Amino acid sequence: MEEKTNFFKKLWISVRDFEKYEQFAADKVSKAIIYILLLTLIFTTFISLTYTYKFYTIVEGAKDYINENIEDIKLENGKLEVSTNSEDLTIINEESIVPIIIINTSDDVNVEELKEKIKLYDTGMIVLSDRIFISSSSLGQEESIYYSSLFDTNLSSKAEFMELLSGKNMTYGYVLFAITVFIYMFIIYFISNLMDGLILGALGYLFARIMRMKLRFKATYNIGLHALTLPIILNLIYIIVNTLTGFTIEYFQWMYTTISYIYVAVAILMIKTEIINQKIELIRLEQIQQQKPEEQEEEEEKEVDKQKPKKEDKEQEEKKEKGEQGEEPEGSNA
Repeated sequence: MEEKTNFFKKLWISVRDFEKYEQFAADKVSKAIIYILLLTLIFTTFISLTYTYKFYTIVEGAKDYINENIEDIKLENGKLEVSTNSEDLTIINEESIVPIIIINTSDDVNVEELKEKIKLYDTGMIVLSDRIFISSSSLGQEESIYYSSLFDTNLSSKAEFMELLSGKNMTYGYVLFAITVFIYMFIIYFISNLMDGLILGALGYLFARIMRMKLRFKATYNIGLHALTLPIILNLIYIIVNTLTGFTIEYFQWMYTTISYIYVAVAILMIKTEIINQKIELIRLEQIQQQKPEEQEEEEEKEVDKQKPKKEDKEQEEKKEKGEQGEEPEGSNA
């Protein structure tokens, strides 16, 4: 791949141009790793913004619930205490982005039991005395957000708490949440993408051997990393849609993996086709080079054959001229 090829051109080629995967195979591994790093940065940026928006909607929903159902609320030294007029602190709304929210700030709460309850839904949240626990079963992700990392103050009443949720400190909390999610997800997804690339590279190496191609593992690893491009883009779209609407696709991870395998296989087949075409072209050039001396000899022979009649005609003309000069007129002896 040329030095001047920018990231977005590589991304476009990785998605739609199998014929140029041969250039990726010839690149340095460091270039492929930098490419997947930039792609992961973009991916995690959009995901962290989506999750931050989701967190914002959760906070707004919590404010409404507190106004309607909570008598008093306190936050001291990172510990939350909630007083309610109802024993049932479980909020279930199938139409909501977070279908189930469980509030339990007692010290003897069974967190694992509550986790099992929210796992029955695609997304769930547990409000505990020291943190908020968020789970997404479809994405296989869990996140704990501690109050001590969001609020650096003590609240002695419900009014103060509502003011805090609507003030500038909450904006700081959203920014901190976005940064935390970004760092956490970037590390996870970057390592995951590198490992997926290794698996695809190994499978690509074996496939190349089966196809009787001598590709180095470095080449198939580069191909594997670039083959992840479309699956990563589709995964980004799916996570955003799932987070905002709750829409799920069964066996999405299988589809994610299958697409990357297909990309690796097709790319290797295209490389083999290109190699075969190059060999055919070389054979054709050799045949042309071999034919040239023969054609030159034939042309020389033709030229000689063309010149022969001319020489014979010239000789005959010379003979005729000599004959005419040597003859005497009739009656010269008289």
